[in-house]
Amino acid sequence: MLRKRLLVTAGDARVGKSTVARLLLDLLLEKQISVRAYYNGNRNKLAPYQKIENLGVEELQLSRGGADNLLIDLESLPDLAVVVTDLPGQHLSAFKFFVEEFLLFDTLASLGYRMTAIHPISHRRDCVEYLQELSNFCGDNVDYIVIKNNHFDTHFPYYDVSKTRSSIEALGAVEVNLANLSLFVYQQCEDCGIPYSQVISDLKVNTFYRHLLFNWMESFYRQFALDPKASNYLGLNWQNYSSTASETSF
Repeated sequence: MLRKRLLVTAGDARVGKSTVARLLLDLLLEKQISVRAYYNGNRNKLAPYQKIENLGVEELQLSRGGADNLLIDLESLPDLAVVVTDLPGQHLSAFKFFVEEFLLFDTLASLGYRMTAIHPISHRRDCVEYLQELSNFCGDNVDYIVIKNNHFDTHFPYYDVSKTRSSIEALGAVEVNLANLSLFVYQQCEDCGIPYSQVISDLKVNTFYRHLLFNWMESFYRQFALDPKASNYLGLNWQNYSSTASETSF
């Protein structure tokens, strides 16, 4: 059954959650899928996307007021297909309270939505422990995408042999690799203060850097194009998928 999606970037601190959220916003916007975004915490790392027409970026408080605002948006925007929420690290307890207090899984289902937990990981054991706690709580109420962030390493020994991996695979989890992008190039792109999709066509940015960014984005998006389950978990099946980036941007 095709459902609308609430995408939640979750995980330990400093594993790339906001980077992944921004990449996904670019992908969904390029596909012209109706999307809304929320951030939580003191820093709005989705700020570069606030000026994009037809994309709302709002703060989501993990409280009664925040739940009311979120559910009002979902109910009052019938054309909305995907919601992206960027949660800061170490907020799992607050997230669990938010879900339980407001019966979020059931409420989302009544509105035609299903949650996807998008969990970037590094090589650290802490990431596996966080993911295990998340899956223990959510169970089969959500779908899981694990993002192996190659910025930290290309090997994930704690995760690859873990019971956590086996348990979420049994729940239908998919894995996607996020290639390493030179830290210097990444910071140059971040300093532009605009969406990644705009950086690759910004002539003020070094052409070589733009090519590296393009290839980095393309390698990430291609995995969703090749995996129907992963594509479905993102809500990309609302339209036929095609790659977001274009060489003509250069």
